[in-house]
Amino acid sequence: MILARLASSKESVVIPPEWTEGLARLLNEAYKKECKQKGRYFDVWGQVFSEELLVIVSYLSEKNEADAPIALFLSCDQSQMTNEQKVKETQANFMDLSGLFFDEIFSQDEWHEFEPTWQEVTHNHQNYFYKISRENINLTLDANKLLGDDFEEI
Repeated sequence: MILARLASSKESVVIPPEWTEGLARLLNEAYKKECKQKGRYFDVWGQVFSEELLVIVSYLSEKNEADAPIALFLSCDQSQMTNEQKVKETQANFMDLSGLFFDEIFSQDEWHEFEPTWQEVTHNHQNYFYKISRENINLTLDANKLLGDDFEEI
């Protein structure tokens, strides 16, 4: 299954774990009460493609990976990562956007406003893309490993 927003996004490298783990720690701390109440935690995964940056923030069950997660996909174009300053701005904006989306999700008792197709959002005068699904990214990544490099989505 293709996780990236752009069909042309093929070759990639995984975002350094220092950043993804740092964002996960930040979210787990910021939403400690909600995580404890629901028995859930945040996990973050990301890849850098030549065409885009992709970060996926998952809100997962601690006890049962079959429990439907909430997965927030965030993406930006290559032009937003051309130098170190732009990368830092994009990282900060992805942190902000993650908080804004999960603030909205946690502000409601029952939240069901999933958006499985890519949408555009402007934050701090920059355009980003997002979608929100029930996909368990960890299971998708495991399936992709089992299927191997020869697997292509039809």
